[in-house]
Amino acid sequence: MSTSQAQNQNSAEQIKEEVRHTIRHLTELTRTQADFDEFCGEVLGKLIQITGAHGALFWQINGQGVPKLTHHSGKAPHDQAREILSQDNEQHSRLILDVVRQKMSLGVASEAFTGKSLANPNASENSNTQENCNASPDSSVSDQPNGNAGSAPFLMLLSPVLNRQKDCIGTVELIQRGEVTSQAQEGYLRFLNQISALFQRWHEHQDLAKLTDRSSKWNEKMEFVREVHRSIDFKETTYAIANEARRVLNADRVSVGRWNGKTCKIQAISSQDRFDNRANVVRKLSDVATASVGADSTFWVTGETDDLAPEVAKKINEYLDESHSRTLAVIPLAVRPPDVPDLDMSQRNRPKAKMLGAIVLEYFDDDISEDQIRDECQLIVEQSQLALENARQHNEIFLQPLLKKLGWLQRTLFGDHLKKTITGLSALAILILAMIFVPWELKMKVDGVLHPEVRRHVYSETKGRIENVNFEDGKLVKVGDPLLEIRDFEKDQQFQARLSQRERLVSQVNELGAQMSSASQERREAILENREALRSELAEVERMIEHDREMMASIMEVRAPIDGTVITWNSQQRLNGFVVDPNQTLLTISQLDGMWQLEVKIPHIKVGYVDRALAKAKENGDDFIVAEFAMSTNPNKKYTGQLKKIAIRPHTDDSGIQKYRGIINVDPKDLDFSELRPGAGATVKIFCGKVPMHKAFFHQITDWIKTNVYWF
Repeated sequence: MSTSQAQNQNSAEQIKEEVRHTIRHLTELTRTQADFDEFCGEVLGKLIQITGAHGALFWQINGQGVPKLTHHSGKAPHDQAREILSQDNEQHSRLILDVVRQKMSLGVASEAFTGKSLANPNASENSNTQENCNASPDSSVSDQPNGNAGSAPFLMLLSPVLNRQKDCIGTVELIQRGEVTSQAQEGYLRFLNQISALFQRWHEHQDLAKLTDRSSKWNEKMEFVREVHRSIDFKETTYAIANEARRVLNADRVSVGRWNGKTCKIQAISSQDRFDNRANVVRKLSDVATASVGADSTFWVTGETDDLAPEVAKKINEYLDESHSRTLAVIPLAVRPPDVPDLDMSQRNRPKAKMLGAIVLEYFDDDISEDQIRDECQLIVEQSQLALENARQHNEIFLQPLLKKLGWLQRTLFGDHLKKTITGLSALAILILAMIFVPWELKMKVDGVLHPEVRRHVYSETKGRIENVNFEDGKLVKVGDPLLEIRDFEKDQQFQARLSQRERLVSQVNELGAQMSSASQERREAILENREALRSELAEVERMIEHDREMMASIMEVRAPIDGTVITWNSQQRLNGFVVDPNQTLLTISQLDGMWQLEVKIPHIKVGYVDRALAKAKENGDDFIVAEFAMSTNPNKKYTGQLKKIAIRPHTDDSGIQKYRGIINVDPKDLDFSELRPGAGATVKIFCGKVPMHKAFFHQITDWIKTNVYWF
């Protein structure tokens, strides 16, 4: 091997190593945070440096499908080339669009734009590997000088540029000398395809970086959501909102205020466990938050406050003078009704927003606009409103602190299935032992009727009609006072019978007088005897008629048997002119201010317990057992009485159940006479002594079982 061949071989190896180094450098550049302008400028510069071309251009397809030159490096070889490569050259633009549409690299000589084809364009497939570049693009470049530099031909090499979705977004164009061979042209195109593939890698890395950044922001947002909903205590929630919102928004300070209906008091300030609400800066911040919540408006101040109301602007300026913040944002927090169509368009009936408080964002060194952090603010406001509303409802629970302290009891007794089982069995055992050994008062529940102890019924002695009623309802009467006047129907009927008898006797006497004129002597004597007898009987009847007439002139009076009050309802209207029979009850008179007694009706299934309790009381020296009752007229008030005796024989009520009557005496000192009504119903509980708890609650069940199931 000659010395010149060895030098050429070493030179080729150096060029290949330089190409590999350039590819590695640009590949590493795709993994950095370099923007597109920086990356594209670096790629085009390296492309010219390696290939020794006149220039390199990057054409990007805009939204209208028109190629636009966005980046370039180097310079056009002459003015004619500048005209050919101009954006206004339609033929060149169509060439770029063909490359974009076919997604294939292409080489075209400049003579193709003048009608003379001096270069045969060859297309090669895209290659993304460095190993496909086996020959150096400069190895076939002619070193002979160009005699006509002002219009020297040149070669345009184009390669499509793809994004991550493998959509063609533009082309890379290399302006090379026109005297290169077809073999060198293919080498340039392979190298250009490798360079174009770097743009796709850059797009993939940028999309991955965006996804990573978005994932990081999403994790921050999820962490914010977890923290603000971690506790349902209102103060802890406000501190979580302040600290986490400061981290998500990169704010210098975040404060949270609570609305109490009139003012918005600051509850939490980020990075401050304690602060004084009486401090000047805190009071002014509270005034700004109050103005925002009161107007239900967001204040976003990054400079002037001319567009705000004068009063609001004054409060904000006073606070900014104290805090020296460049950006101040005050956002009200509220529970708002759902934004759904409502058929009722009345403003009065529409649900209103329930104000919770406000969140205040502050940036000391930057002017942050609302659009810059709109998405983050929306998430923070929505989650803060939900967390504060949950905390507010939790704090409004009655005796919430006490119930919270007793939470350990629930965890101890009902923490898991084993604890639940042990708790249930323990409770059952305690209940059984209590039923057996704990004494309980046995009470028999019966019905009763309340009456005064002294009362009398007034009866009619004969059949007649009541002519007059001489008393008023509900008034006191004395013994012997005339109550009713009754006319006797029997005496009237007797008087009418005697009148009929007199007429009959007069008729018989007159008939015998007419027979006297035609009768014989013997017959006349007999007629005279009969007529005298009839006249004697007629005289007696006349006497009795006069007696009856005198008796009918007098009316029978019914008088009061005792002192008391007539308790018969509506007696004036009911008794006046009423026809009565003998022994019919007309009135009832009671002494309402004396002793009262409760008449109870004890069923036969309960009378045994009462009898045994009464007998036991008599053994202990008492002649009564205690009973408690409540009147149906006032069930809220309870009275006590003494049951002393029970009837020996039962009576059957309207439902066919045999019941025993009993009398409960009630002390008038314990009674409120204004609430008592004679004949009022009462619910009575008779105390029958201490018995085991199971018998007190289930005595009816055990009695039925003993009677109907295993009687012996």
